[in-house]
Amino acid sequence: MRAVLLRRNGPPRNLRLEDAPDPVARPGEVLLQNRAAGVNFADVLTRQGLYPGAPQRPFIPGFESSGEVLALGEGVDGLRVGQRVLAFHNSGGYAERVIAPAANVLPIPDTLGSQSAVVLPLNYGTAYVALYRTGAVEPGMKVYLHAAAGGVGLAVIDLARRAGLEVVGAASSHFKRERLQAEGLKHVVDSRKAHVDRVARDLYSREGGFDIVIDSVGGRSIGEGLRALKPGGRLISCGVAKLSRGGLIGFLKLWLTTPRLDPLRLLHSSRGFYGLNLAPLMRNPALVRKTLEELLRLTASGEIHPEPGRVMPLAQAGDAHHLLEHRRNVGKIVLRV
Repeated sequence: MRAVLLRRNGPPRNLRLEDAPDPVARPGEVLLQNRAAGVNFADVLTRQGLYPGAPQRPFIPGFESSGEVLALGEGVDGLRVGQRVLAFHNSGGYAERVIAPAANVLPIPDTLGSQSAVVLPLNYGTAYVALYRTGAVEPGMKVYLHAAAGGVGLAVIDLARRAGLEVVGAASSHFKRERLQAEGLKHVVDSRKAHVDRVARDLYSREGGFDIVIDSVGGRSIGEGLRALKPGGRLISCGVAKLSRGGLIGFLKLWLTTPRLDPLRLLHSSRGFYGLNLAPLMRNPALVRKTLEELLRLTASGEIHPEPGRVMPLAQAGDAHHLLEHRRNVGKIVLRV
């Protein structure tokens, strides 16, 4: 088969399309003919050698795939050869054929294309957990969203619209901010200039601030986000985008600017902090399966609308990483296999 391999950590050009052995389904596994692979910021960090728990090189990156079942390993029930499915896995997505544990493979309806289905596991999964598994969600709640035009950001907006939440979105370019306005956001701010605590004072001083802040940036913005919360509010930290830039100096700068949380201060102000990393959650297949089944149900009913922001051929995986690493993407990047 053809697959994108990472043999050495480093720049996007280290992702190379090569011939690779066809994988074989072992007991409890499913072999997929892959049609679409998701590209995520975790893939960028993995390529750079910054993602904990990455497979030993050389390996094929990619956490999520969608296609058809080619073969079933011994003991696999509930699926059939030829069935269209969605899968999540630790690696292997940037390839024509993919192996996934059977518990991580879900059937998808014919009305849902593979390139749309593959948007669900990490992007909508992160958005869903950030909103619905960290606390109450009630109509009218105020949400501040960093990186609002990215894959997770647009998923949060889609889910928030369904829940009747009011989202303030931050984005770095005029093009991205125009997209957020087209999504119906009442307030859109320039992330290069805006500080969430000041935005809270300007927009919601009477209400006391934001109910929810979703932060995928890290560093100084964490402290600003906590100050922007009203009593009873919560900040969800779901990424450290700044980690991908600046090498060792960038890492040290991020470390020094990240606030040290004081539980007594959080208690006194009645504010909450929630760290969200899907990697350990994905080790609980029942939880992830329940989340994906709910997202598939919402998609089938027309309540949410997962769509890729850009589709690129598998051979351009390096270009996809370059776009993502330099924040030039709007929405999810999907590789066409």
